[in-house]
Amino acid sequence: MYTRLALPVMASCLLATAGVASAASSVKFPDKVCDVTHYGAEGHRLQIALNTGSFQKAIDDCAAAGGGTVEVPAGNYLVNPLFLKSNIRLNLAKNATIVASTEVSAYRASQKNKHGEAENKWLPFISIADVSNVAITGEGTIDGQGAVWWERWRENIRATGKKGGTDRPRLIYMTRADNVLVDGVHLTNSPSFHVVMRNSSNIDINNTRITSPWHAPNTDAIDPIDSRNIRITNNYIDCNDDHIAIKAEKPSARYPDGAVDNIYIANNKLLQGRGISIGSETSGGVNNVLVENNEFIGSMYGIRIKTPRGKGGEVKNIVYRNTKMVDVEVPLVFSGYYKAAPIVQAEVDKMVAEGGFTLGEQIYPPDSDAKQPFDAVKTPHFSNITVSNLTSTGNSKAAGFIIGVPEAPLSGFTFENVRIDATQGVRVRNAELKTSGLTLNIKHGPEMILDQGAMID
Repeated sequence: MYTRLALPVMASCLLATAGVASAASSVKFPDKVCDVTHYGAEGHRLQIALNTGSFQKAIDDCAAAGGGTVEVPAGNYLVNPLFLKSNIRLNLAKNATIVASTEVSAYRASQKNKHGEAENKWLPFISIADVSNVAITGEGTIDGQGAVWWERWRENIRATGKKGGTDRPRLIYMTRADNVLVDGVHLTNSPSFHVVMRNSSNIDINNTRITSPWHAPNTDAIDPIDSRNIRITNNYIDCNDDHIAIKAEKPSARYPDGAVDNIYIANNKLLQGRGISIGSETSGGVNNVLVENNEFIGSMYGIRIKTPRGKGGEVKNIVYRNTKMVDVEVPLVFSGYYKAAPIVQAEVDKMVAEGGFTLGEQIYPPDSDAKQPFDAVKTPHFSNITVSNLTSTGNSKAAGFIIGVPEAPLSGFTFENVRIDATQGVRVRNAELKTSGLTLNIKHGPEMILDQGAMID
């Protein structure tokens, strides 16, 4: 007997505007159950002993028998990195918490498990590598114990005086995976990104709660990278960095229209965080993304496309519709400039005095910035972008920034029935924007700040 776990297939009419098709996974598993406590796992309240062996043995035995459910009963389980296999459902019962250890050596790969290594040479806490038909479900929690890793990051910045990267483990990392469902669980306190999918397809992240505190660096919630047919729906996200970051790191001959294709993001509630983003890497191309019926409350950014020269590429056929925002600092950012501002304030002041400006942690040059040679996989160029039925109320510092590079002005941008309340207006540079029903309620200055190359219809 098999148990099928599948989300309702999206009606094609929902996606017609973006030209994308259903991206639902359809996982199913034999009825076999491997309970981790039957393998010796103990879920004590004050967990001291590691349960890694018991968990991995349950996974391996269940997979060897043809697949099934690895059940985690209520309790607290301290565990080193785990490796899921094809046809395995990891199910966390209510009040079950899997706690990631913080032993640095445990996150370094051996020859046996190197296939699960992330791009930054760390093993993730849960690896979903070279597998298909996999699920993580239930009402329990996966806790990455990120605070230890975040403090190491700060210590390194204090020691070097340079901004730190994401040289830390991911929480859940899918690579070369197909047909995967994450549903119902709470993911929290990842050392860095919470869920990453790389070179993967047919993935659903649904009804999942992803949280980290505001001081947790680089704790993106969900990052689809060079992946296709992804559905991100009905989630609650409250994190430090991007709520969702879609990235196309390098071109693929297999996918000439875009290394990233067919993404559906809908019905999510998004609190603190830096928006539903495309970028910063788009060299491989991003095509066919539909973002609808999402709610932002108190976020730093709302919807963003952001990539720098050198990592830019083609971003096209993107639709945002039926979006509600309250107290979002900057609702809209579409930028071909994404460069970190210097740490030293005097350097920032000098660049601003020359005519540039800052946005968050990024620095922008003056609008006299010269053209550079166009390169299809390095120059940021965005086209056919539609924002419709967006309402942003409350306290926003600026309504938006729509800024292309002079060698590739942004084209085919359309705003329909967009209303934004903000202190400052929309800044437009090297971009053409067609509007219908655009209402900007601005407290100070003009509704539109038009720099070089701005074309408004």
